[in-house]
Amino acid sequence: MRSSQESALLHRPLENGRREAVERSCALLRREGFVVSRVVASRSRRTVGSPDLLAASGPRVMRVFVLLDGEVDAAETRGRIRAASRQGETRVYVRRPLSWRVLSNLARWGVPGVSVVGW
Repeated sequence: MRSSQESALLHRPLENGRREAVERSCALLRREGFVVSRVVASRSRRTVGSPDLLAASGPRVMRVFVLLDGEVDAAETRGRIRAASRQGETRVYVRRPLSWRVLSNLARWGVPGVSVVGW
């Protein structure tokens, strides 16, 4: 059961195409037993390393990025994921056919230890 604060955060307006991606990613995380919170920041105000979601299960907290197709190869994405991975456990969600490309990018960018999940 979600708290009212979490519910309010997850139902704030999202950019076109992002809503479904975030909802699918949240559903997958919840099935794994995580409590999911959305990090509220507009695209233009994201800081380096700022994830889209935080997922917690007991003391375990994971930074989660939800990438649309056009974000997979972006320099901004590389910086965000690299910075977050230095802070702790990080996971990236993308459309299933793009999982291999994200894994390839992470290897090329030298970002170790990031899980990639396709929806």
